[in-house]
Amino acid sequence: MNSGYTLPPVAANGSLLGGLRPGPARLCIAIVIALCAVYVILALTPSSYSLAPGYLGLAAEQPLLGTARLIRSDEWLVYTPYVQIAVANDFGPVNTLGPYHETLRSFQALPLLDWGLLFKPYHWAFMVLPPANAYSFFFMFMAMAFLLGWALFLRQLRFPPLAALLVSATLLLSPFVQVWWTSNAGAFALAPWAAVAWLQIDRRWLRVLASAYALAVWLLAVAYPPFIISTVFALAVLVLALRRDALSLSRLVDAVIAGVIALAVFVGYFQDIIEIVQNTVYPGKRESAGGGVSGISLLAHLFPNLMTYRFDPLPAFQPSNACEIAVLGSLLPLMTLTLVDHAKLRQWAASHRAAVAVLLAGTALIACWIFLPVPLVIGKLTGFYMVPPSRALLGFGLLLNIGCAVALVYAGVRLTRRRLWTLVGLLMAGTLAKLAFGAGSFSRLHSAADAWPYLCVTLLAIIAKRPRFAPHAVTVVLATAALANLLGNGLFNPVQSARPIFAMDRGAVLQSLQARGAQAAADGTLVAPGHYGALLQGLGIPAVNHVLYLPQQAYFRPYFPDLSDEQFNFTFNRYAHIAVGEGDAPQVPNGDLVIVPAKAMLAEP
Repeated sequence: MNSGYTLPPVAANGSLLGGLRPGPARLCIAIVIALCAVYVILALTPSSYSLAPGYLGLAAEQPLLGTARLIRSDEWLVYTPYVQIAVANDFGPVNTLGPYHETLRSFQALPLLDWGLLFKPYHWAFMVLPPANAYSFFFMFMAMAFLLGWALFLRQLRFPPLAALLVSATLLLSPFVQVWWTSNAGAFALAPWAAVAWLQIDRRWLRVLASAYALAVWLLAVAYPPFIISTVFALAVLVLALRRDALSLSRLVDAVIAGVIALAVFVGYFQDIIEIVQNTVYPGKRESAGGGVSGISLLAHLFPNLMTYRFDPLPAFQPSNACEIAVLGSLLPLMTLTLVDHAKLRQWAASHRAAVAVLLAGTALIACWIFLPVPLVIGKLTGFYMVPPSRALLGFGLLLNIGCAVALVYAGVRLTRRRLWTLVGLLMAGTLAKLAFGAGSFSRLHSAADAWPYLCVTLLAIIAKRPRFAPHAVTVVLATAALANLLGNGLFNPVQSARPIFAMDRGAVLQSLQARGAQAAADGTLVAPGHYGALLQGLGIPAVNHVLYLPQQAYFRPYFPDLSDEQFNFTFNRYAHIAVGEGDAPQVPNGDLVIVPAKAMLAEP
């Protein structure tokens, strides 16, 4: 029986401006547009490519702000060089400047002048701007797409405009998103747009076309199944829980039609490489069972920085790294436990039992996959076998944080002294718990990042004393969570100008490599001892050293004719960083690294 507490209404157009006064809204929009324009004009990016010069033996460079991250090698060692390759090839479909002549159509979208460009709006700037500014536009586009897309989705879940923006900002600035951002921005930023179009647009033909286009744009940007499946699961649970009114037969039919159209676009664009990837040893044959993620990761969603020191894992969680240890965390779960109005929350939950049940069941289901030893056969039945449990933390974090935001927005908060002190006490418990996870002094386990939550809660307590903020208590709490993530994670990725990326001294790099023992083969291909990712070909140097999105078995076979077919297939039929080493035979020390012997690559094939 409805007790009278109902869901807040959706604005007529579901926009972010509903309920806002026109004057302040226009001013905010003008400021955001101006900041975006300045960002692109200055050619700023979150790239860690400033590590490349030092890695290549040139004078070390520093970003404008923050610290370049070695762990973001998927970006500065792979994706950014591939963008350089696309630019150097005049956005053509093949890398004609390297020895492999590989296709540039890959599951990480590159700016190519083909029909797929219609579905890559984030790359349109490459057609009209200098490469540095266009690369800056790419990252600016993704940040705005994330912020606006998730905010619009939350509006469809009946969040007020400002609350939706603040929660969206909290998600954007979460550890998980930030540590994976520079090479997977499209997977995160473009995810909610198809759901927004499907929920918001009433005219059927337009709803189908907009949903299909948004879905195709998302799939072509970063076709990484673990993130896609994990996010789709979270979006489906949220819609089923909080927007069952939208699940009419006509909308469901439209969703199927849009999905078929988007899938046709995806298959049409990647038809030449889908089967190749599926038949690779890595990643095509990779399957995952459930479990294997530490249960401490669950607590890390409540206590920020519980498992890390300046983003890196504490000794108890080694070997790992900043990307593998990260969770989609914030202060929202802890704030929900301590600050939500429990009486109103119980009232809302009693009148919306189905919504609560779906949210809890969905969150519990994905948690089981992450933390419990679920057999592979169950994964194959559900599709989760393509999602390593550590990647499913994305979906779990979305459900947990948005679910907590739902509780705060729908039930309201009570900012009493006792509740605020309880929040501080729980934060302190998390701070002290870190002592159990590392051998070292307090200062070696804790950094300034551990102090930011306390600073933010202190600011919240000061504001709570002012009566004029009482009607806006929920907004203040959400703003505090967003601020904590901004201070704690906002500079994980640096601020770096893109201009040096497209203006490195190629001659100086060649001299440095030759001093390190690099030699040219008879056909002019450089064979440089060591691992350089795609850096060399990104600079226009035709080198054996490269990163191959797709296997190039025809290239390598003449160099290794004595390898059995089975051994050759195992070695070269994979996504691989091609490095050069010693010895007589190629080696595969891990799934994505192949070391070829210099002697063989310098010989006439």
